[in-house]
Order: sequence, then structure tokens, then C-alpha cells
Amino acid sequence: MANPYGRAVLAVILGACLTLMASCSRIEPPRVTLTGVDFEGISTEGIEFTLLADVTNANDFGAAVGRVEYRVLVDGTEIADGVRTEEVEIQPGGTVEVGIPFTLTWEGVKKGLKEFLDGEEHEWKLAGSASVHKGALSRTFRFSEVGRFRGPSERDVNIDM
Repeated sequence: MANPYGRAVLAVILGACLTLMASCSRIEPPRVTLTGVDFEGISTEGIEFTLLADVTNANDFGAAVGRVEYRVLVDGTEIADGVRTEEVEIQPGGTVEVGIPFTLTWEGVKKGLKEFLDGEEHEWKLAGSASVHKGALSRTFRFSEVGRFRGPSERDVNIDM
């Protein structure tokens, strides 16, 4: 004869598993919005910046954003890429500012400086992926944001050394 309590326990466990699987399918991706760029300095590698991005958790539960991989393109040409591995906790519905370091290499500056010092409009794009996890559950989401900026004219740039 089967144990009726065993069936009840099995039903509860099965129900919990199904609920967990259903909730995982409804995880909203984080929204990544570029808010600014901070100049950090000049090194032997190139010109160092920090991209400032707001990361918003659209879910009704807190989560951690872990690995962020990114590329920065200007007029379709990649000028920077990298990986940020620092983990950041985001409250339900909350937003945190994340700094994403990158270096514009001297080779990249040499190739692109003349193109950007034309006083014309240029398109930038920030694209990549972010890993979001809560406990043992983890998902990776892709993000992309584009915008436009007007490059300075070469005659308007004055560099004093």
C-alpha cells in the first residue's frame, strides 16, 4: 500500500520545482543606460576612461550583476572592449551606477583622431552582455545602446603639454 504522506510530499516538491521554473522564465533583463564618461588619465597603453552606466533591475526581487562584457563602437568601428567582473547587488526595481573601465589605445587614437576631429556628427554604440544571478539561478542578457555626438573641430582642440 502506498504512503499517502509520501505522495503529498512529492506533490509539494513537484509544485515547488514547477513554480521555480516558471519564475525563471519571467526574469526581466537589466536595463543598461550609458550616463557619461570620466577621463581617468594617460598611460603607456593609451587614454584611460571609465564609462558610467546605470543598471536597472526591472524585477520584483533583488539580484546580482556579475560579469559584464562590452564593446564600444564609434561609426561602426570598435574603439574599446573589455570585461568587468566585479559583482554589484541591485535591489528590486533599483538602479545602480556601474563604472566600466576602458582604454583607448594609442593605435586606436592614431587611426581615429582625424576622423573625430571633423566637427561632424558621429554615432556611438555600447553593446555587450551582463550576467544576472540570484542564488543558484543565473541568466546572461545582451544589451545595446546607441547615441550620437558631435565631434570637435580640429581647430577647436588645444592640447598644452
